[in-house]
Amino acid sequence: MKKLKDYMGKRNFLNTPEPFPGIPNKTEMEGDGRFVVQEHHARRLHWDFRLEVDGVLKSWALPKGLPRENGERRLAIEVEDHPLEYLNFQGVIPEGNYGAGEVIIWDRGFYAFLEKTSRKIKIVLSGELIRGAYVLIKTGKEENQWLMVKYQ
Repeated sequence: MKKLKDYMGKRNFLNTPEPFPGIPNKTEMEGDGRFVVQEHHARRLHWDFRLEVDGVLKSWALPKGLPRENGERRLAIEVEDHPLEYLNFQGVIPEGNYGAGEVIIWDRGFYAFLEKTSRKIKIVLSGELIRGAYVLIKTGKEENQWLMVKYQ
């Protein structure tokens, strides 16, 4: 639960349908490889990109969605880790709650790491809509600012 402290601190689970994190089982802890992209109609429309890593979902908000063409770059803002239960979450977060608005699963599937450092994450995505190789690169401008680039 320590990894999800920021997630828990931003939500009142009595007022939102968002999932309360459970304790992941051993299979889930070893099961890195799933991803989800959620279209989030919050204050501003954006897409949430989430990778299953070490028992949580590492998460980025992409204001313009994932890049679709080779060489295309998109801003990706790293946000708090989310619980694994978010892989299947869609619904409406009520007004007055953090992230209020409709959340729709846009795509989901599996991924494989090609390279993973603190500043670069290379992955291959195999989803229903999104397929191909991507790299997330920390820009250095802001602690949570990354670029997501499609390269194959």
